[in-house]
Amino acid sequence: MASGRDLDWLLPPDVERLRTLERWCLVLLELIRGRIAEIERGDRVAEAVRNGPAVTPLNEWKLEYPIGRGGRMLVHTADCRLASGRTRPTTREQALDALRQPQVETCSICPAAQELGNTDP
Repeated sequence: MASGRDLDWLLPPDVERLRTLERWCLVLLELIRGRIAEIERGDRVAEAVRNGPAVTPLNEWKLEYPIGRGGRMLVHTADCRLASGRTRPTTREQALDALRQPQVETCSICPAAQELGNTDP
């Protein structure tokens, strides 16, 4: 009983139907939480727009990923025309960090090595 009122009439008497209602409530709860998250994301985007553009590092480099195992990853300048479609834009710091790995080297055609300076560990 809640507040002196009998609420037994509100719920079915058997476990099977109670489990169905329980599942329905859980599904509804997930839908509500999803909608809340969607609205909050929209609010964050709107706030970011009001605050002006975020300062992001300039992507002046590309990392080219190899095909298959054992291949070499290459660092290219952003305007290198020899970079394949398997590239991702990256910052200078990320390119330098990648070059510390033994399987990563600079492109032998574009001036990536010269522009990044001495990259030997």
